[in-house]
This record gives sequence, structure tokens and C-alpha cells, in this order.
Amino acid sequence: MNKFTLTGILVCGLLLNPAAAAQTTLDTIVAIVDESVITKRELANRIKLVKIDFKQSNRRVPSDDVLQRQVLEALINDSLLLQEAKRRGIKITDSQLNQQMQGMARQNQMSLSDFRQALIADGLDYDKYREAVRRELTINTLSRQYSQRNATISEAEVDDFIRQSGSDSASFEYLLSHILIALPDAASPGQISAAQQTAAEILSRLDQGEEFDQLANTFSAGDTALQGGDLGWRKKAQIPSLFTTEVLAMEPGGYAGPIRSPSGIHIVHLKQRRDLAQVLSQQTRSRHILIRPNELVSEEDARERLLEFRERILAGEDFARLARLYSVDYTSGSEGGDIGWMDPGSTVKEYEAVTDRLPEGELSEPFRSQFGWHLVEVTGRRTVDETAENKRRKIYSQLLQQKQREVFDLWKRRLRDEAYVVFPDKPDA
Repeated sequence: MNKFTLTGILVCGLLLNPAAAAQTTLDTIVAIVDESVITKRELANRIKLVKIDFKQSNRRVPSDDVLQRQVLEALINDSLLLQEAKRRGIKITDSQLNQQMQGMARQNQMSLSDFRQALIADGLDYDKYREAVRRELTINTLSRQYSQRNATISEAEVDDFIRQSGSDSASFEYLLSHILIALPDAASPGQISAAQQTAAEILSRLDQGEEFDQLANTFSAGDTALQGGDLGWRKKAQIPSLFTTEVLAMEPGGYAGPIRSPSGIHIVHLKQRRDLAQVLSQQTRSRHILIRPNELVSEEDARERLLEFRERILAGEDFARLARLYSVDYTSGSEGGDIGWMDPGSTVKEYEAVTDRLPEGELSEPFRSQFGWHLVEVTGRRTVDETAENKRRKIYSQLLQQKQREVFDLWKRRLRDEAYVVFPDKPDA
């Protein structure tokens, strides 16, 4: 299944289909994590999936001992987060799970039935895959709830950022990677010294030409260690505040460290930098009719109704009138379906994917998003100079997203430090 990648699901511990995986591994316990356990079979299955992901992305697979250590740590962190979600009453319903599965099938340009068969052909157990997706959604919900409650940005912080950044604050985007050498709260002098020695070794090996990705695989305690420490593309306001000065001073290919934070010692790497000036100014205007399936309206009924509306509009009936009468997006419906001028990323990805390729003035075919079934017409495109207000709004959003990431990452590290974790086969660990 070439279009599908496993990376996003690996955090949940997919299990291989028993028919495709050798069943010779004894299902012994490799870690006790508070009120849960991790078995040898879980660890082996996760390692197999990580290797698949490395091969699909044409990356060098780390050594078995590195994989085992990193994957076991990822399983421990997932277990702690899932236990915390359960204590907080977070539960993903079957309806939410079904919507996610349908969305994933659409992203791979498949029906749900074809998507299921493709997973099975890749050697995955579909029912276990669904439960893995449920766990990922659970962790994402926990992350969102915790971050929203514990991270805020004041207007003064936005003012400070704009003042310090100057006129080019939104001109570039940065592709970053990082290595975290973790330290517990109230680390002892010996622990700090050991972490500093590890950082010095990593920097020395970088100076000698070793690849940052491989060193991140081996040494990093960050969530993206097995992705080479990849932090993705970040706008200036989304760069971790700890790294901002170093990253802005770097040329692509550079690295900096050691940098101390409450969670440990970091080394940051700037892989690429790109100019965003033109990308940020593209806007699309569209209108839509939304029909949401429910107990009385099936998925097929919703789609068929929009197909009927499409034929009526093509025959001359007024789009705006039908939107006002039938769209369940009542805000835009009252405006004839118009959602106004939208920047890239302002609508859900299924909607944006359709409007991006739809010629102006043409009607789409009915399509599904997490909100229901849509019929869309693009009514305009423009390139604009962003107003100061829009730039301020974007900077606020970017700063908030970064602070939310930082507070959740720090909380996860504290959960791990305070957890009861025992390795039965390593009594002294």
C-alpha cells in the first residue's frame, strides 16, 4: 500500500496479523508501567512496524538494540498517557472512530472496504488496527485538553514577539530536528554530568560528519527520536523559544547545543529554510451546502441529496437559495453557503483539497469530511497583502500552538519521571 504510511499510527502500537507474524515469541512481560504491562510480543510487533516505516521512507534502520530501547520507551510513554486519559474519563466512541477510519480511507483515495483490504494485504489485523487508531485519538484528545487548559498567550507576549522580530517575522519557515538528552526534575549532579558528557559526544560526532538523523535515532529521548528527531516545518513563532536565537543565526545544515531546559539538554539542527512570502498571501473564496448524516439520513442519502442539488444548480437553480434552505452549516447557510475568503489551512483538509483543485465557478462532486457531506463551488481566488491584523492573528495562533506543545511535552516528561516502571528481566534497571 504505497500511499499509506504507518508513522502516525505507530504511537499506538499496531499488532501484526497472527497469520502474517511468527507466533514463536513467548508473551512474557518486559515492563510493568503503573497499572498496566507491556509484553514481549507487543514490543516485537512494534519493532517490526517501525522497521516497515523506515523501509517505506528509505531511511537506514537503526541497530536492534537502539530500536528495542527506543520502542520500549515509546510504549511506556503511550501506556502512561492512555492510563491518564482513562482517569480523566476520555473515551473515543465508535462513531468518532468510524469517522476517522473513513477519513483515512479517503486520504488514501480508497473506499473504506478497499482500505481494509489494503491493510490486511500489508499483514495487519484490521480489528487491532482500529483499536490502535482509537488509542491514537485518545492520546490526541488528552493532549488537546491538557494543552488548552494549561497554555495561554497574552497580547503582551504577541507585542514582544513582533517588537523583537522586526518586519520579517513571517517571511521564513524552518525545517528543524532536535536531540533531547532527558533529565528528571531535581536531577543529581551525577545525572547532569552524564547528560553533559553525552551531549559533548554527540556534538563531537557531528563535527566529524556523522548524520544528525542517525544520532537522534540512537541518543534522543524525544518523541520523534525514531524519525531522526524531526520537528517538521516551523514558522518563526512556532520554533521552541529555547532554540529561537540559535536557529535564526544558523545557516541550513547547522546545529547548536548543548541547550538546557527543564526536560533536559537539547541539540538543535536546521535542515532547510524557505521563503513563505508568496505562499502566505494566497486566498480562496467558496460556498458550500452541508448535509450531515444522522439517525434519519444515511451516508448514501446525504450523498444522493447533494447529487440532486448539483443537477438542479447545473440546470439553473440558485445555489444560494438551496444553501439557505437545506445546508446544516447554519452560519454559512444564512449567507447562501458563502464561507468568505480563507487562507491556506483555515478549513479542514478534505475541503481545502477540493477547493485547491476546483476551477473557479465549477461545482464539485459531493465529498465527505468530518462534518458531513459537502457540495462546493469556488467563487474567487486572490493574492493579497496581509493586513497587520491578520499577521497578528497568525502570530498569536503560532505562539499558542508552540506553547501548547511545550507544556504537554514537559508534562509527559514529568509523568514518566514519576511513574512506577519495572523491567522484570532487568531487576537492577
